Amino acid sequence: MFGISRPMMLVCLIAALNCASVGYDSSMMSSLNISEQFKARFGIVDANTKGLLTAVQNLGAIVGSLFAGHIVDRFGRKGGILTASCIVLIATVLHSTATTKAQFFVARIVVGFAKAIDIASVPTYLVELAPPKRRGFVAGLYWTCWLLGAIISSSVGYGARQAGGDWTWRIVCICMAAPALSCIFSLFLVPESPRWLISRGREGEALAVLARFHGKGDETHELVVAEFREIRETIAFEKENSFPTLGAWWKAFLSDKANIRRGFILITLGMFEQTVGSNIITFYLDDVLALAGITSDSSEFAINLSQYCVAFVIALVGICLVDKLGRIPMLVGGTVYSAVILACMAGLSAAAIGSVSGRNAIIAMVYLFQIGYAISWTPLSFSYCAELLNFTIRAKGMAFYTIFNNLVGFFCQYVIPLGLSGLGWR
Repeated sequence: MFGISRPMMLVCLIAALNCASVGYDSSMMSSLNISEQFKARFGIVDANTKGLLTAVQNLGAIVGSLFAGHIVDRFGRKGGILTASCIVLIATVLHSTATTKAQFFVARIVVGFAKAIDIASVPTYLVELAPPKRRGFVAGLYWTCWLLGAIISSSVGYGARQAGGDWTWRIVCICMAAPALSCIFSLFLVPESPRWLISRGREGEALAVLARFHGKGDETHELVVAEFREIRETIAFEKENSFPTLGAWWKAFLSDKANIRRGFILITLGMFEQTVGSNIITFYLDDVLALAGITSDSSEFAINLSQYCVAFVIALVGICLVDKLGRIPMLVGGTVYSAVILACMAGLSAAAIGSVSGRNAIIAMVYLFQIGYAISWTPLSFSYCAELLNFTIRAKGMAFYTIFNNLVGFFCQYVIPLGLSGLGWR
């Protein structure tokens, strides 16, 4: 299927579970922001508090990014996945038992910490294990399945409305544990990254993994032999030229023009991913719909769930196009498209909210935005970064990307509700 072996499809499934866990944890604030019971329980009466509770997970992710590269390099890619999943379980307890705003605030920071480690682990793992010709598809699958977690989160939120009282939001928080537990149990089914194994002197295991995933079990397969030799020689060279301290590593990193270019791409891509407009639709759909005069909980939950379903289907199409159309054309095209749709949404909110057709047009813009974003930025925002980094800087590079991504994410997610409240459609 898609030119990928069955063992590799299993790895893709594991990646899907991991990103679904991250997607659930991040997007559940969309459901909670719609819930009147949640807002009443924690006294969320202004845009400032709403923005802070939504955005604070990014602070946890920034702190987590400082440790993520070390964890993934020392304990392996699977070790990083296990660490992230266990932290999510701790966050689940904090979320679901929260009785004060402070406890919920801490819970959001903890889940952000886990998110940073997962982002450093899984895309790295996929890039290092994927067949060279299908690397774009496999790596793109990771963030695409963020939407799968968002669908599950929205579905739980929609169904939990019937529970009444605090259970309408506590159920959403409790169910956060399910994807994390699935990730932990799934680790028994997949091997460690062959590149990490070779870096630890476990060459026999690495060769067996490459043969299983790229050579149908044949260790003498031409592709397997070539990959094994290339990985071993590359890692041997990098170890001979390794650095005793982090300061020396950074000095060498900045002395290489290619690395400076990589760093520039990591910073800018991390910023652009947060500012292209997805934060508005993902976290504050209730505010956007309120501008259109739609305030019914049931309508908001239904639109929230269905727009994620549309985005997931389109993202699956997007990952099939990555290796055919190229990374840059898809990112540029998706960005231009998203800008046009947001402009149309602003215009409709300013001039057409007084009519049924105008409100329906605004709802249509939500779905149209998701189509453009999901087919381009969703499969590429993380996988492109992982692809352009070499082995010795890949885990640390992904952590570096996550820092800038979450710095801008915190700013955007905090100020968007303030802007929608104070400026409206503008």
